[in-house]
Amino acid sequence: MTEIRVEATIESDGELHLRQLPCRKGDRVSAVLSIPTHSEDGERQAARKRFLELAKNSTFTSVESYPSRDELHGRD
Repeated sequence: MTEIRVEATIESDGELHLRQLPCRKGDRVSAVLSIPTHSEDGERQAARKRFLELAKNSTFTSVESYPSRDELHGRD
């Protein structure tokens, strides 16, 4: 059995699409996926928690209503 190593990015939740493999229709293959663990998950969660806390405590408000898309692009 020939081994090849392919790295791919998940494009949709729960789906992996591999293209341009050296295989023909009907070939039998075996696949092993290695999913790296992210050591920064704790850091990301802490940063998200800080962000949400800051957003919750924000006192930012707009004095006027926001312009429409047409107004933004000068299509009055």
